[in-house]
Amino acid sequence: MLAIVGGLLVSGVMIAIAGFDPLETFAVIARGAAGTPQSLGVTLTNATPILLAGLGVALPLRCGLLNIGGEGQIYIGALGATLVAIAFPNLPAPIHLPLSLLAGFIGGGIWGAIPGWMRAVKGLNEIITTIMLNYIGFWTVSYLVHGPLKDPDSYGYAWTIKVPVSARLPIIHEVARVNLGLVVALIVAALVHFLLWRTTLGFEMRAVGAGPQSARFAGIPVTRGTIMSMAIGGGLAGVAGAVVILGVQLRLSDFFSPGYGFDAIAVALVGQTTPVGVVLAALFFGGLQNGTGSAHRTLGIPQEIALVTQGIILLFVIGSQSLTLVRLLRKRRMVRLVEHIR
Repeated sequence: MLAIVGGLLVSGVMIAIAGFDPLETFAVIARGAAGTPQSLGVTLTNATPILLAGLGVALPLRCGLLNIGGEGQIYIGALGATLVAIAFPNLPAPIHLPLSLLAGFIGGGIWGAIPGWMRAVKGLNEIITTIMLNYIGFWTVSYLVHGPLKDPDSYGYAWTIKVPVSARLPIIHEVARVNLGLVVALIVAALVHFLLWRTTLGFEMRAVGAGPQSARFAGIPVTRGTIMSMAIGGGLAGVAGAVVILGVQLRLSDFFSPGYGFDAIAVALVGQTTPVGVVLAALFFGGLQNGTGSAHRTLGIPQEIALVTQGIILLFVIGSQSLTLVRLLRKRRMVRLVEHIR
């Protein structure tokens, strides 16, 4: 919270330097983010894929892995959900919608398991492999929507046909226009919490993250924990892509993601890699993006201020963690010194 406040203060100084009133700007941002049911609905809709993708980053981080491949996993998950949605148009909604979401999870999970296997078996750095897979995932989807999957009646637009109604996420609040994806995201966050803190697999992941060598010495299967954490993390990002397609876009296209996979990294770090923290961070960033859009329309403030604020807050979070680490090291050094004197 202090990191967020500090980031907002620094952003306020930058806004003032740009010639705008910081208090008025933040007031407009707050109203734009949650001042009306409609604006709150947009905030929640923006936050939903960031939340899911943020969980997809937070869970592997608990295992000591940095999943930079959320963007590619989002696209492959969206592709899987779209294929199942349009391939079985006559299925009843209670079967069609869950099956499409499951396809999104499987698609993203496979895309996450690949760098997980490379790290666990071949020792390859997951940061590099996930970044490379981002490009492969995006351009695979781009080729398909420009070619084999392109809607013949698209009038030149590169997208697929619309997903059937039975595969769409229904609206749960008519005024705010919030769809069922928000509920799905919150349930997934609860399941991730249960997985990490109430299951053997979750304990294995956290043990590997705390120290692979110690975990291996204790008999914990490090390879399985590494692959599973990346596969589940990729699956969560895949569900984020599925939620966007089935609840908002209603058809797959390239460039449908404005960078959810990269925003997820900031959300996971600001949320301290805990499911509850990720939920709160996603809501904050979703509101910030929506609110700055309102400030841009009302006051003429550049929308890039949202990205600047996110970056500043992230720097503050990293700095606060570093200071904590320094204090911890100093405390341990003092304890050792006292023991040595004794």
